[in-house]
Order: sequence, then structure tokens, then C-alpha cells
Amino acid sequence: MSLDSARSRCYPAHVWELFKRAQIPLRVAAVIALAYLGYVFLARRTADQRYAESHQLTGPSAEQNAKFASTYGGSALKITQFLARDAVIVEDQTTVLCYGVLNAKSVRIEPPVGDIYPALNRCVDVSPQHDTKYTLTAEGNDGKTATAEFTLAVKPDLENLPRITSFKVTRHRVEQGKHYFDIAFEFANASKVTIDPPVFSPLEDSAPFGQWMVAPDKTTTYTLTVMDKKGRKASRQLTVEVPKG
Repeated sequence: MSLDSARSRCYPAHVWELFKRAQIPLRVAAVIALAYLGYVFLARRTADQRYAESHQLTGPSAEQNAKFASTYGGSALKITQFLARDAVIVEDQTTVLCYGVLNAKSVRIEPPVGDIYPALNRCVDVSPQHDTKYTLTAEGNDGKTATAEFTLAVKPDLENLPRITSFKVTRHRVEQGKHYFDIAFEFANASKVTIDPPVFSPLEDSAPFGQWMVAPDKTTTYTLTVMDKKGRKASRQLTVEVPKG
């Protein structure tokens, strides 16, 4: 029995004919699919090789190795960093002070700051109210010490500085040939007020304004000074003209 006659027993003649006709397109499709998969594989492999070549990681240079060994190698005491995040801050602001030491058994900072201890990289908050020089001292296991220092500049907050906002004569009158002047003043951000030449005793924690009367015999210049709790001052002068005759 031929192969065709055997197959005709299992399948109708027209079905088998359709199957034989479909074999050629299927084979072509299989060849195309295999070729495509091979192309994708080779293309991806080539791309990976190019990427690896263009991004090849090179080891550190001899100079870099020497620098690293000089800084972090050995057992010698070293201060690796000591600085502030900001070179200048405004009064009442906070910045960060950072330090790092190697092979130290103890560290201290003057003036004292927050909790510190030997560390490769540690930062603490500081809020100095004036220019401050910080000094780091590290001690090694052999008793030797290393120091580093820097100065953190602090500038005043202009909005909070003492200031005199008004200082003037509000009234002038003459009684029995004598000249009388009422003088008023206003100020901000201060707690103490003085006048020169003295007309009243220094005022402590007074209201931010005041008034007094003077009767000078001649033209006189008065200097009003206000001062805050930190000792910062502001002054202004006022000349009171006394007519002659």
C-alpha cells in the first residue's frame, strides 16, 4: 500500500490535498522565523559587546591609588575634614559643622559643640552668635595629637538690629523769656535708652517711645542711644536751636 493510499484512508482526499499544499508555506515560514531569531540573537550580542566596550570600567590610576593609601592607609592619626556647610551665617541661624578623623581614640572641639566622638564623617549643628573660631583636636593611640581650625563668620540680621525711628522736637514755647522744647523719640529692637548730655536717667526695658522737656540756655546737640540685650547700639543726634536775644 502506497503512502498516499494509506493517508487517503485517514483523511478525505480533498483535506489531504490541502495539507500537502500548505506544507511549502509552513516550511518557508519556519525558515524565516529561524533566520529572524538568529538575526536578533546576533544583533543583541553585538550591541552588548559594543556597550561593554564603550562602558568598560578601568581600574584606578597609580596616582589615585597612592592618594587613597596616603589618606586612608596605615595607622597614623589623620584629620580628613573639618569645615562648616556655610562660610557665613546670619545671627540666630544654624549651620552644620562636619569633621572626620582616622586612627583617633578621642576628639574634642573648642568651643564645645554637640555630642562628638571619633568618626570618619560626622556633622553637628552649631548656632554661634558672633564670628567664632572652631578648633578640632584629635588624639591617637600613641598619645600624639593633630589639630585643625577654621573661623565661621556671623553677620547681623539687619531687621533685628537696634534702630531709632524718630527723634525730633514736637513743641517749642517761650515762657518768661526762657525757651522750652518737648522732644520725642521712638525706637525698635532695643531695651536700654540713654541721652547725652544727660537729661534723664538711663531707661531699662522701657516702651519703644518716650518724650521729655528741655530748657537749654544755648543751642545744644543731644545724642540719643539705644542698645539691645546683646550690646548692639544705635545712635542719633538732634540739635536744638536756642534763638539769641
